[in-house]
Amino acid sequence: MRIAVCDDNDTALKMLEKAIRDAFSKLTDEFDVMAFYDGTELLDKHKNDPFDIVFLDIDMPVISGFEVADNINKDSGTFIVFLTTHDELVYSSIKFQPFRFIRKAYLQNELTEAVESLTNAFNKRIMSTKYKFQTKDGDVFLDLRKIIYIEIYGHWLKIYTDSGESIECYGSLSSLEKQLTEFDFIRTHKSYLVNCQYIYSLQTKQIILDNKTAIPLSRYKAEAVKEKYQKYLRSVL
Repeated sequence: MRIAVCDDNDTALKMLEKAIRDAFSKLTDEFDVMAFYDGTELLDKHKNDPFDIVFLDIDMPVISGFEVADNINKDSGTFIVFLTTHDELVYSSIKFQPFRFIRKAYLQNELTEAVESLTNAFNKRIMSTKYKFQTKDGDVFLDLRKIIYIEIYGHWLKIYTDSGESIECYGSLSSLEKQLTEFDFIRTHKSYLVNCQYIYSLQTKQIILDNKTAIPLSRYKAEAVKEKYQKYLRSVL
């Protein structure tokens, strides 16, 4: 794991770096931590060699933690953890989709849980993101994080990805639903399986995705979809 921590306060940065190293060392030896006083410097480094996890102080003078997070979110799947002394900023942070929000006054307690969850999420990501699909031309291996939704029509499945590509493959949507549930896919309708990370809005009769695609929402599945999506949000906030 490539980990970055950024805080404009020298004393706080050294303390945070040590605490983060200590917490990860209890779980794994496979990590490296880099410390930054300036978010701009962090972004320059991230652009050339992306970090897997970034701990960000929110209140920084040159470029805020929110601005750094906004730039990181544009081109990577980096896990972002906000650090702050201002509890009220938790609501403002949600739109940046942080993995966790840690209050510095409760650093030791909250960091331990966050690091355990980060390690599990990272391991799950690197071990289980590729999935095999059978097409008429042979097997293809897709990154599940790149799949927006899957639709069934006739005897075919059609997979829509975030690159705009659509791929036809053989299979059963019910079988895929069972296999992909643990990867945050939701069956919204008898003909659709949707990746939670691309949901923009839950409406009465449909789901709107980030790309503005409208997906039907069965009234028989609406409550279960709502509950599962809320569970998904709790796991990433």
